[in-house]
Amino acid sequence: MEVESENEETVEEQYILVEFAGNTGSDALNQENVSIKVLGMETDEPIIKIGNQLYEGKYYDTIGTELFFTEAEGEPPSDTLFDNKLEKKLEFYGKTNTKLVVSRAFAKPLEKSRNSGDLHLPNQSVSNSDEINEV
Repeated sequence: MEVESENEETVEEQYILVEFAGNTGSDALNQENVSIKVLGMETDEPIIKIGNQLYEGKYYDTIGTELFFTEAEGEPPSDTLFDNKLEKKLEFYGKTNTKLVVSRAFAKPLEKSRNSGDLHLPNQSVSNSDEINEV
């Protein structure tokens, strides 16, 4: 009988399909040594930075199940139905019922308040009791 340690951490993996709205993602992903950073993956609208480009996303349920495959080593199998040799051998990797649709986003500079030196977002009212702390 195995007893779990209090210091043991449970990790849950979840696969998510990322879909680029329009023709926005292919140029960013084709860069050499591209870096990808995700902010707020657990929120309803995460922000993704690919290279120097920003994308904002929103989660949707898929119609049906999306499947993920990886290329496997070995000889590709033959397709007996059409009598063709397949180009690659694939192995099942994972599945999901969720997709993240992302579109290009552009950062907007913060505006300075006329009444004080505090910074606040455009179209956002800031009262005298509100404080904005710099990190």
